[in-house]
Amino acid sequence: MNRKCKIIVLRTIRHSEADLIVHGLSSEGTRMSFFGKGAAKSKKRFAGGVLEPLHYIEVTYKDKYQKDEDSLYMLLEADVVREFQKIRQDYDRLELAFYFLKTIQKLSGHGLVESPEVFNLLGNSLSALEVSSDLNKLRLSFELKLLAGQGVLPGDATFTPLLAKPLSEHESIVFTPETQARARDLCAHYLKNYLGDI
Repeated sequence: MNRKCKIIVLRTIRHSEADLIVHGLSSEGTRMSFFGKGAAKSKKRFAGGVLEPLHYIEVTYKDKYQKDEDSLYMLLEADVVREFQKIRQDYDRLELAFYFLKTIQKLSGHGLVESPEVFNLLGNSLSALEVSSDLNKLRLSFELKLLAGQGVLPGDATFTPLLAKPLSEHESIVFTPETQARARDLCAHYLKNYLGDI
């Protein structure tokens, strides 16, 4: 039976000249992996680079042939819901977007299952990235929210205002240079301990 879901594409790997393996995060926060037979060449089922990382897409797929964790869903079709086009027009934004994707992929590889909060964090981060004028503060906000959501960020009243604000308002938070530097060091430390090198 064919199924549908929406995912943010985290990574696409060429499996052969024509086939692709696509890793994505579903709106339920589950990491899903698909095998797209002929996807690299099919302009009808996968038009316009629809399977590129960053794209928010709707996929039609078949269930796995085997029920083990390592098997792939069979990808039948995909349509773009949102491209985040403004990110692709600026190198610094694109670089930060790929950092977000790599971090979430690393997190999902640590056994994360069904966490809509992580999907929302990634989606909101990409939306904010299209318009942000302070990429450093956006990255810091993403990292703090991710660590807090995973329960690995120690309680610190210094960061309460940032955690309370939606990502869309990250630019309005005022930090002293010392506090911002301390927050960056703290995030780097806990991310490395929790996820390793990203």
